Formats: sequence, C-alpha cells, structure tokens
Amino acid sequence: SMKKVLLFLVMFMTCVVSFAQSNDSEKIKPLLDTEIVRKCANLDIEGKYYENVTVTIKSNEPDYVWIDKYKVKVTVTDASGSKVWNKTFKNAFLYVFSSGQIQVGKQNFDQLVISKSSSTGDWLGMVREKEGVY
Repeated sequence: SMKKVLLFLVMFMTCVVSFAQSNDSEKIKPLLDTEIVRKCANLDIEGKYYENVTVTIKSNEPDYVWIDKYKVKVTVTDASGSKVWNKTFKNAFLYVFSSGQIQVGKQNFDQLVISKSSSTGDWLGMVREKEGVY
C-alpha cells in the first residue's frame, strides 16, 4: 500500500514537471537590451556551413524617440576574429530558454536557433531568415 502511494506520487510529479516544461515557451518573455556570445561548433547559415565560430547576439529596447522597432543584431566571427556574417533582424526578438537554447525571430517563427547537441554537447546553430527554422 505504501509502495502504491509512493508510485502514485512519483507519477503525479512527473506529469506536473512535464506539463510545466511543455508550457515553458508560452510564458517566456523576450530579452531586451541584452548581449549574448555563444561559441558554435557548427553554424548553418542558409545552407552554408561554418565551423568553430563565435556568434554575438544583441537585442535592443526601442526608446520610441529615435528607435521604434525591436531589432536583434547577429554577428558571426571565425577563430581568427574575422567577421564572416552579420545581419540585423528587424521586428524580431531574442529568447533564451532554461536549456541554454537561443532563438531569434518573431512569435512562432524562428529565424535563428542555437541549441546544444544531445550527442556531443556542442552548440549547433541554424539561420533561415525567410523560411524559418523548424
């Protein structure tokens, strides 16, 4: 009887935790006026691949005096510090999740995603400005 109660509690807590994680993306707010630097083992930008690059992501907060749009500026540099790609995403937001995953884009449309590989633990990124990352 005690084992059944314990089993029930474990199952109940598992359901609560998984439910909380599934709703995580709906509650998360964009980060404004933030700069994040992430070293990526592989970065796929519109089908062109880069290895061992540093991705710098800066989000702004409009002051509605000079700047009235949300923007996220992304700069990619190689190991020697040379800029290999940069882009300012307009009307886009920066999201960072508890797993460390970074997403840039509009609501329900990610244009840049950087996440940790489950097999190697390396950071991997993908940019799809017009078609989105799915």
